[in-house]
Amino acid sequence: MQVRVQDLQGDYPKAPKIFREDCRIDFFREAEQVYNFIRGLSPYPGAFTEFQDKALKILKAKYTLESHRILPGKWVTDYKTHLSFACEDGFIHCQEVQAENKNVCR
Repeated sequence: MQVRVQDLQGDYPKAPKIFREDCRIDFFREAEQVYNFIRGLSPYPGAFTEFQDKALKILKAKYTLESHRILPGKWVTDYKTHLSFACEDGFIHCQEVQAENKNVCR
């Protein structure tokens, strides 16, 4: 088996810089797209949304597809252990989050 060495002298484009606004979650997209967006930005820089007037990073989540009448971006919670955000076609269920200036919460 012959191992090929990557040509490091080539003129390859660099990846674009990721700015803070590029990490804002758009809940008006499909749930699977939002889920993949969160996975792609985790753990750093982290996808975020606004929750009770503060930034909330969502580091780990899962999603479900179900029809609903909740406006995308609105949240549903039991105020103890469950936090979900509505998307176009389902929900994003937060499993690991980080509130602004706080530690990671699982």
